[in-house]
Amino acid sequence: GEDYGPWIVLLSSPSKTTTMPPNEETLLTAARRPSVVMIQQEEQIQVPAGFNLLRKMMEWAPLWCFLLIDNVTYAYTAAFGVAAFDMLFLSFVQYKMGKLQEWPKPLDAIFLSVFGLLTILAWIYQENVETIELYSGTALNTGLALGFFISWLLGRPVVSGYQADEVGVEKASHPVMVHMASRMSVMFTIAFSAAAVISAIWPESDWAILICNIAVGGALLTAYKFYPSYVKNHTEEIAALYEDEIVEWEAKHPELNFDGELA
Repeated sequence: GEDYGPWIVLLSSPSKTTTMPPNEETLLTAARRPSVVMIQQEEQIQVPAGFNLLRKMMEWAPLWCFLLIDNVTYAYTAAFGVAAFDMLFLSFVQYKMGKLQEWPKPLDAIFLSVFGLLTILAWIYQENVETIELYSGTALNTGLALGFFISWLLGRPVVSGYQADEVGVEKASHPVMVHMASRMSVMFTIAFSAAAVISAIWPESDWAILICNIAVGGALLTAYKFYPSYVKNHTEEIAALYEDEIVEWEAKHPELNFDGELA
């Protein structure tokens, strides 16, 4: 399958079984649940680099419109067009072809809603275009923060949809994967909220804009590089937080052999 960066933890069966000497096997290792062991086998958590990292960052294509277009009204309109094309055509076609497990994606819906509203306001209130441009960062970051928070509140974190596409709905419900999706949603909500507050208080400050860009850029870099690496090296510790939930999950899905197929 495709590399979905931090959106997924592949639950695949190992190519071979390695037996640890008795004196090296800790109680924690011995007590690990089968699904947790499979999560840790081989290269289960994908950490994209180079071109793959760039491709993952392009999932946020509507935001790039603001780097390419100076006029805020046109930038909103272009971003709305990109979001609409992605959600109503690209994602829909992939969903119909069976490449996506759900449609629409929460992130696509967030972009379409936020940029749709801001585009309407920008065109209706042309006489206030300077004010709209001044607080465009505040409006955009507030909309994104609300979108991530509401999707998490409704039990559909943005990340979970990408997990389901790669490993299936059942495996995406594994407690470790749910943990990742939840933490990612909280991180983005905090980053966009902080950027919204800073840009609202100091809308004309160059350093405030720089801080906002660093906050959002840092969240993206963390999502695609640092957090996957952390989870990859601390899977056991995370799984220990959900011992009962993992036992229950395995009992509900005895037919899964953790390689994307039915046993």
